[in-house]
Amino acid sequence: MKKEVISKLDIYKIKKPEELLKYYQDWTDNNKYNKDMVDWNYTAPQETVSVLKKYALDKNSKILDAGCGTGLVGIQLKKYGYLNIEGVDFSQSMLNLVPQNIYQKIEKDRKSTRLNSSHSE
Repeated sequence: MKKEVISKLDIYKIKKPEELLKYYQDWTDNNKYNKDMVDWNYTAPQETVSVLKKYALDKNSKILDAGCGTGLVGIQLKKYGYLNIEGVDFSQSMLNLVPQNIYQKIEKDRKSTRLNSSHSE
């Protein structure tokens, strides 16, 4: 994501897990998160698959999409024939937007209670 976009996001100022969950709940209203990713030309899902295609040659390799959000990486992985994908995220509102049949298993991570200090810099 471009630096000018990052500087505009309040998410990088959040210090408490409850605030982060609320932020994602609000961001997923009316599918705004996915719309923003398209508007911002967010390419991380495609870049992730590009790297995996080089090193995970076995399309049956088990892949954990940690922090899967709305499933953008999982969607790309499935397009390229990776089928053994599991997703986990701490935001139920994000998981609610994951399309059906992307992940073999998807679950909410109930243990994420700390924020990485890089979010508060």
